[in-house]
Amino acid sequence: MPSVISFTGSTEVGRHIAEVAGRNLKKPILELGGNSALIVLADADLDLAVDAAVFSRFTHQGQICMSANRVLVHRDVYPRFARSYVSKVRSLRVGDPRDDGTVLGPLINRRQSEALDRLVRQGIEEGALPLLRGRVNGTLFEPVVLGDVTTDMAVAQAELFGPVVCLMPFDTEEQAVAMANDTPFGLSGAVHTRDLDHGAELAKRLDTGMVHVNDTSIDDQPLVAFGGEKNSGYGRLNGEWSLHEFTTHQWISINRGRRRYPY
Repeated sequence: MPSVISFTGSTEVGRHIAEVAGRNLKKPILELGGNSALIVLADADLDLAVDAAVFSRFTHQGQICMSANRVLVHRDVYPRFARSYVSKVRSLRVGDPRDDGTVLGPLINRRQSEALDRLVRQGIEEGALPLLRGRVNGTLFEPVVLGDVTTDMAVAQAELFGPVVCLMPFDTEEQAVAMANDTPFGLSGAVHTRDLDHGAELAKRLDTGMVHVNDTSIDDQPLVAFGGEKNSGYGRLNGEWSLHEFTTHQWISINRGRRRYPY
């Protein structure tokens, strides 16, 4: 019987696997859902931030656990960022993935497409501003950009897993950190700023397993620890971390003399 259960999938299924593994004294390694935040500070290179944020959300139609569902932008640069972001997203071609010009292909199934569309509708009803609202045709889901999203909206709390993004303005870094951490997930994230040291210090305040300064939230390298916090699972994979997770330590001693015992 295996002593380690490794699972990649939804938080709901991962929680069940962890319960069963615990009852049977098996070690679970879980890579689960995500709701990553990409933070854009006032001093960020906005062209770079826009490119990284678009890639972080729409690669593979947003069907990546590390995708940035939420893009948090300092209010001083929010209008300019939003205009550039929407313009770039609007240029993404949706269609047959066999066509070289296609960027966004279909979602995994119609159920996911319908559930995502319901979340978009709910977000708009709750006050989100549809800066860009594409059409839904079966599993082909054109990009949706929702502006002025707040943390109490369902669309900001869910793992969207599709080409829908929340733009969320903030006024202070303390507010940005609180907003980024206001989620049950904690897999990946990104911080954009021209002050790299400051970006790294801010990254330490985020309750997430991985943070990338001036880059995309989507990154997985074979020799760097991969894993999340909170409902995004636990355990770390890749490189030496996989070796530690899938092996145990055994102590074997050899007494080459004769130990003196007290009795």
